[in-house]
Amino acid sequence: MPRLFGGVDGGGSGSRFSILDANGKVFAESVGECTNQWLIGIDKVLENVEDMWKKAFESKSMQPIQLEGLGLALSGVEATHIKEEIVEKMQTKYSHVTKNTVPVNDSCGAVFTAFKQGGIVIIAGTGSNCQLVSPQLVQYGCGGWGHLIGDEGGAYSIAHRLVKAVFDDLDCLEECTHNTEVGRNLIWQYFGVEDQMDMLQFYYTKFEKSNIAGLTASMARVAREQQDPLILSCFEWAGAQYARMLSGVIKRFKKETGEDFRGPDQFVDVVCVGKVFDSWDLMEQGFRKQFSQQTVVDKVRLYRCTASGALGAARLCDFSLDLDHDSFTRMFYEMIRK
Repeated sequence: MPRLFGGVDGGGSGSRFSILDANGKVFAESVGECTNQWLIGIDKVLENVEDMWKKAFESKSMQPIQLEGLGLALSGVEATHIKEEIVEKMQTKYSHVTKNTVPVNDSCGAVFTAFKQGGIVIIAGTGSNCQLVSPQLVQYGCGGWGHLIGDEGGAYSIAHRLVKAVFDDLDCLEECTHNTEVGRNLIWQYFGVEDQMDMLQFYYTKFEKSNIAGLTASMARVAREQQDPLILSCFEWAGAQYARMLSGVIKRFKKETGEDFRGPDQFVDVVCVGKVFDSWDLMEQGFRKQFSQQTVVDKVRLYRCTASGALGAARLCDFSLDLDHDSFTRMFYEMIRK
């Protein structure tokens, strides 16, 4: 029987399962449902993992076989006791799936897909997060505390920034420095409302974070088509948040370890994950301005990854697995602070 290793890149909206052979080549893949334990609980998460394991082998017209190891890079897996519970349940209830389980936060999957020896990831989807992951899988974070505390630079925060600016301007609480008409009309149209009172349902009885975050895609379209200053400023603000998180996570790493994370060429390499980075053209100016002002990092390279974090998750089981990182990692931005 072949020696196979599995990896899961999991989140709240969906998950991906990849199986690699001993040479680091993709053997089979599948997709599945939510694997965020904060949303559905650990038991349901592991049920969904088992289901994806079965589907992956079904795609090869094979009966499922036990994996040598399974890396679970899942959102919501940070605390030690959660990781221990996952390992214990995989050993007792799902030992037919894998001999060994390595549960980590979803950031690790992205990092080890993009880079061989750890690195930094900035995630900007509905929410946001920045994580520095060492080669020993020790994580140092900045941000990522949810929409009520942080998540600056995520789609929800970008949409919220526009809504807040429009509301404050209408209330004469804080006069906006930009004309709010385009932004206001876009909000009313997106939510199908006519005034502020109609909006409250989407923040109370019909609240869905992803629904509010969805406004950001419409904002990006209007920003490009109409060059509206207010909407453009929301994206520039988001770009600045990524520069702030980047300098913050490196300061935290140095504070806790006394070490420097820069590479031999003094560059800091960062993989950027999430659909918000599809709007980098709107955010680049904000990132550049904020990066120029900070003094922690002088050189940075930003990358996008065309492969799933499930590949990196599989590597966590056996670091001898050799992924062709260059084939699915693309640098899209480089900056040297003057």
